[in-house]
Amino acid sequence: MKLTKLKAGLLGVTAMGICATSAMAAIEGENWWIGGRIKQGFSLAYDLENNGASKGPSNFLLEVRGNWRPTNSITIKADVWLRGDWYADIGSDIKQGGIQDFTSPGFVGQFGFNINGNGAGFPGEPFGSRPTANRFFSDFNDEMLRELSIQFKDPEGRFSLKVGKFQRGWGQSDGLRLLDVLNAQDLRERFVLRDAEDVRIPAWTAALNLNFRRMGLSKPFEAIGMKRTSLELIFMPEVRHSKFVINNPTSGATSGGIFGFPYPRLLDSKSGLGTAFFGTNLTDNAPDKFSFSDPNLAARLKFEAFGGDMTLNWLYGHQELPVTSLQGANLLLGTALNDERQATAVIPLTLDQGLGAAHAPGQYLDFLRSLVSAPGSVPFPLAPFGCTSPLVGAPNCSLNYNFNLDYDFRKKLVGGSFTREISELRLGPKNVSPVLRTEFSYEFDKPFNTSRVITPFGEEENGTTALVSAPSSSIVFRDQWSVMVGVDYFLWLPFLKNQRGSIFTSAQFFNIHTNNSDNLLYQAPYAAIDSRVNKNQQFATLLWNFALYKEKLFIEGLSVWDISFKGFTHRQRIDFNFFGDTFRPRLEWIHVSGKKEQGLLGFFKNSDIIEASLTVQF
Repeated sequence: MKLTKLKAGLLGVTAMGICATSAMAAIEGENWWIGGRIKQGFSLAYDLENNGASKGPSNFLLEVRGNWRPTNSITIKADVWLRGDWYADIGSDIKQGGIQDFTSPGFVGQFGFNINGNGAGFPGEPFGSRPTANRFFSDFNDEMLRELSIQFKDPEGRFSLKVGKFQRGWGQSDGLRLLDVLNAQDLRERFVLRDAEDVRIPAWTAALNLNFRRMGLSKPFEAIGMKRTSLELIFMPEVRHSKFVINNPTSGATSGGIFGFPYPRLLDSKSGLGTAFFGTNLTDNAPDKFSFSDPNLAARLKFEAFGGDMTLNWLYGHQELPVTSLQGANLLLGTALNDERQATAVIPLTLDQGLGAAHAPGQYLDFLRSLVSAPGSVPFPLAPFGCTSPLVGAPNCSLNYNFNLDYDFRKKLVGGSFTREISELRLGPKNVSPVLRTEFSYEFDKPFNTSRVITPFGEEENGTTALVSAPSSSIVFRDQWSVMVGVDYFLWLPFLKNQRGSIFTSAQFFNIHTNNSDNLLYQAPYAAIDSRVNKNQQFATLLWNFALYKEKLFIEGLSVWDISFKGFTHRQRIDFNFFGDTFRPRLEWIHVSGKKEQGLLGFFKNSDIIEASLTVQF
């Protein structure tokens, strides 16, 4: 049930009061306990596009969880949280790029999109919209219920069955995921830079674990070198896709703040001009949210071999990120700014009519490309779609294309992992052995949008204009395989004689290979010429942490390098654990750099923040 903002606020205030009174003493009994945490953060956003620094999103969180074991074989768990980001104090002049600015030279500029405006409309606040989508995540089933499960463990240890709503983590990679694909991700608050368990979206699931050794079925596996074999079977009737917000001024003026995906640049590759007067309406097209006939299915075989721990993984699920599929268009009369609220008339166009409006001889793209030879930077009078205001001679029409963000494709993946301590190799003053970790995955028929199509009128289009095509032309399928190699090491510095504890380090290298990658878009609707898939996309990560002052000061850093697109992000945390287990202050710094709309990190190149937070645990 969707809670109203008032109800969500009252729930939060009431629960905070309850938690505050019990924070100093956890509630527990002989076979049960109730605990939780309250967190409030305040941040400074200091790298805003065209704006410098301002108050940033202020993350809050209230979580209550409990555990009850009525018998040695049965465990019941519940976990509910309320979270969100306060944006109310962010200035209304923080802008991201919006639709192409037809008053700029070559139309390559973008009208500013106020990501925290009030939606008053052009010219006072063009396309303004407060990022209220992130204010309260208050849908009980989708956003508040983290876990409600019951688990039965066979007294003989032969099997266990867990049923309910929960998350299941696969794989061990940091920052990026190859095998951790059972649960979609919530990217609305800090993209992927929150803890993995806080990013995963739980789903109603049944998980059956079978211990072949306890069941007396291990001998055939042991005969081929597989020891301690177990099998995990996953049945997931609730299908979820990743959650994110595109800062889109033309589709309900949606805004996800500085961690919303920016509105894409819309450029014509042939003329070099921005596709002014083009906008987009975006609608999710997802599979049935709950279906016993079309569920996600998965299996994982775990065993010991070659001196380490191995898994073989299989998933038959659904895509968690979308491709775009064109459905039609809306012709707007009375506005050149793609704002359907300001239009005097909105004329719906079918898919074929929308294709014709863009690609047919003498229509929009021919009109746009004819302006290349026009004198001056702004060749008035402009008459897109034959519309010009009789009063001022300015353009008076625009076109919004209706795209589905399409998740209704299967994800078919196999993979595996291997982890082993390299005991033959001992390094450093403490003779510590490194740990080798590897993961691989192979995905069949992964859907992509293509950046090159042939229109129904026989013309080749590339980049943005290729998105304006029938789904049968714009969506293609490719196999993709990925490999991660990582090393974990507890570092003791030889020159630091008084070092009380080790520095944990974990370095990883990823290679993602896409078969026949020519003309594939990295992620539609971002379709600039430099936003394409590389044949081999490479990343590197480094995670490290250590404790000082008898573990009362905990410092952790996570760096991710997008080698192929020259992007970089770093998350630095400092936890001050001087106040016992109850009060946990933290300083966190997130820095992202990259090229606009290129690769994973280029979308958030202006999302740098410094956040101070206090968590109360109970």
